[in-house]
Amino acid sequence: MAIKKPGRWPFLPLPAGDGPVLLCLPYSGVGASSYRNWPRDLDGTLIRALQPPGRENRFREPRPATHREFSESLTGFLTELGDRPYGFFAHCGAVPYALDTAFHLQDRGRPLPRRIIASSWGPPDEGLYGPLNFVDLDRHDFVAEVRSMARKMGGEIPPEMAAMGAEILRHDQVVQRRYVYPAGRTVPVPVTVVGWSDDEIVPPDQVLHGWDRVAESDYRTLTGTHFAFLDCPPGLRSLLATALTPAG
Repeated sequence: MAIKKPGRWPFLPLPAGDGPVLLCLPYSGVGASSYRNWPRDLDGTLIRALQPPGRENRFREPRPATHREFSESLTGFLTELGDRPYGFFAHCGAVPYALDTAFHLQDRGRPLPRRIIASSWGPPDEGLYGPLNFVDLDRHDFVAEVRSMARKMGGEIPPEMAAMGAEILRHDQVVQRRYVYPAGRTVPVPVTVVGWSDDEIVPPDQVLHGWDRVAESDYRTLTGTHFAFLDCPPGLRSLLATALTPAG
């Protein structure tokens, strides 16, 4: 038996039960399949990638125009979890979506994630991170950007898929530019902040400071580049396996 999924948020079925679930948000321009190399279970914690509207198997659905539209849609699925413990993993541009969803849930008195794991993103009250958030949206070659991302992830991408990915990536950048961390608010759940030793896009010195102003936070440095998380290397696996335990 699988939980009913409003909007088909989990890319793979989520079995019924009361065990913890780590829900993974895709970063800018990609979908749930970016987590295809991750395990589906780590020491009893289920791991499921989330599929936002407008991507991959949900391509025909309207894409959220704001972080709040995203949060409202995701909340419909999270409500179905009831009291089941869960957490978020978010990398780079996905982090603001995880934070906004936590605030949205808090404002409506809904069960909160047990923890947010925020990878490659600095303190959110200081603004946005990564060069792509500061390019000229009308002049930037997003097709070339998608092809470059694919090469960094170890492969090439067909022209038609590159064009489709470029459209999604540009949309995501437009939405991201509108994000402003809500002044005076504290993230209502603990945050584990992950910096990557050789991150060339959001260097660890931008990530591993300042979160304590807005959240109960701890910091981890893992070995790898910006895209090392895609293979869920051993250091990250160890972190994820205990992230949702009561003492985690």
